[in-house]
Amino acid sequence: MTSFRLAAIAALATTSLLVTATGGEAQREDTYKATLSCKEKHTDGGGGARVAQGMDFFLLRVLVIQQLFGGGHGNAARTEPADNVKVITKVKDLTTDDGNNVLDAKETDRTNDNGVAKTRHEFNNFGNYRAKAIVKVDGDTVATDVVKVGVSDRVDGKCGPPIQSSG
Repeated sequence: MTSFRLAAIAALATTSLLVTATGGEAQREDTYKATLSCKEKHTDGGGGARVAQGMDFFLLRVLVIQQLFGGGHGNAARTEPADNVKVITKVKDLTTDDGNNVLDAKETDRTNDNGVAKTRHEFNNFGNYRAKAIVKVDGDTVATDVVKVGVSDRVDGKCGPPIQSSG
């Protein structure tokens, strides 16, 4: 064998030892997934100038799941609810011809033990809206989710699909 072949074999052996010593793959960072759901809530009013005609709300619920790599049985990835993670929700009025009808455009909450954060946004007109959830860990955005909804009546329950334009 030539000295070149010996050096090549030694380099391959060293590389294979390094790969098997670290588990065969590079360490991956934990990942997050956000799932945004929306409900409408309407009140009838009942007192005061602002409440006399009732109030309309989007109740946003964000479920945050964290995928953890390593540390499990056989270093397999596992998922669990993300606890105490900052969630920012924003609502934007997409029907701009009648002004901005979102009164609470941005709200912040932290997830509970079940990975759920809940926020409430007030709006005051029918139309199309976009709700967005932003999940932040250590100041970095790690997940987002967007839902577009339409409001055409004052019925409580799950948010409906966007309203189709008539033009």
